[in-house]
Amino acid sequence: MKPEDIIPEIHRYREKLVRECRYDVTKLMEHFRQREGGREAKGHRLVSFVESVGKTEPSYALHDKPPRKKK
Repeated sequence: MKPEDIIPEIHRYREKLVRECRYDVTKLMEHFRQREGGREAKGHRLVSFVESVGKTEPSYALHDKPPRKKK
């Protein structure tokens, strides 16, 4: 497979997946949750960055203004 062929392949897979879920976001998310659960059962660890939000340093990703530059 050539590198330029990967994008169309991703699009085909994505379209197939949403078609199987009948374009229903709820069904699509349930599909992903089931896949996640299966990986945990096999011993794969999932990384969560939720714990890092709200610690001593503010998260600028949640603000609509960029941080001020220090002088």
